[in-house]
Amino acid sequence: MKVIVFPADAFGCGSFRMRWPGEACAAAGHDVSVVEPKDRRLKVVMEGDTVKGVLDVDADVVVLQRVTHAYMAQAVGVMRAKGITVVVDVDDDLSSIHPSNPAWEVHHPGSGGMHSWRNVALACRTASLVTVSTPALLDVYARHGRGHVLHNYLPDMYYGLPRTDSDTVGWPGSYHSHPNDPEVVGGAVARLVDEGASFVMRGDPTGAGRAFGLAADPAGGPVPIDEWPAAVASLGVGMAPLADTKFNAAKSWLKPLEMSAAGVPWVASPRAEYRRLHEMGAGVLADRPRTWYRELKRLRESPTLRAELSEAGRAVAEGLRLRDNSWRWQEAWTRAYELQQATPRQQLATA
Repeated sequence: MKVIVFPADAFGCGSFRMRWPGEACAAAGHDVSVVEPKDRRLKVVMEGDTVKGVLDVDADVVVLQRVTHAYMAQAVGVMRAKGITVVVDVDDDLSSIHPSNPAWEVHHPGSGGMHSWRNVALACRTASLVTVSTPALLDVYARHGRGHVLHNYLPDMYYGLPRTDSDTVGWPGSYHSHPNDPEVVGGAVARLVDEGASFVMRGDPTGAGRAFGLAADPAGGPVPIDEWPAAVASLGVGMAPLADTKFNAAKSWLKPLEMSAAGVPWVASPRAEYRRLHEMGAGVLADRPRTWYRELKRLRESPTLRAELSEAGRAVAEGLRLRDNSWRWQEAWTRAYELQQATPRQQLATA
């Protein structure tokens, strides 16, 4: 079974969901190749605004990610009609993006562009199989029953990193992609800073100062993906705030998992997948501003507690290495191939 994997980007999502799992499957001896976005050469045959054909696809299984473009969404059904298995991977509920997130304007159907979350929905309805990062996304993109959960796992670069303990509180995230999430913390961060705490970010902090009630944006800035694990590991006490929204209900455990693997003790909102990781033995949850303040303060003031949570987090993350779980991707792609083979050609042609 020959599989070709097409990451949507060369950054976090494309790496975690596509490139790294594809490379791990190839290293395990499977016939899997990963095509970087800059090297993608899929050719479509158009008739007006309708895709009539897809050329030069030499694979049994094609794996696409976050199919937001109108033509690529149409191409999913065209490839299936030719007998090619098509897997579509989605890791966020794009229809529920916060309007203040720059991605909202790009993906809103009324934006006038070629990209839309409706195209993702079409691609998922038509795909041989939809893979998602959380169970909640099955209800969004795979109500037809052809869905498969692939949780996020971490490559080896996250493990065994050197770490210096400190009481510096940090958020490994960018404010522009989390515009309403600081509100769940209330005044907790501002209160800690007033008491002398250092607060930093790993990611774009523009606008975060005001959101957290600070006099200025905290220190931070964009970090290249290969430097990201070390940047996370540099935090003394980590935090992962998520507002209680439909979008966040489907978010994966990736953020606190990264901190766990890097040995960073963390406090997080009680969203579904964060609770799942916490129940495995990692981190602390906070459901209201006063709890955020109390738990962050406890960690700031106790090197012993930081060490205990650091060790516990590393132990949990050890069981969530990608190299030990890449078989799950191969299993999903094999399931997709079997579903495709079991679907009558006549049904595919009229889908």
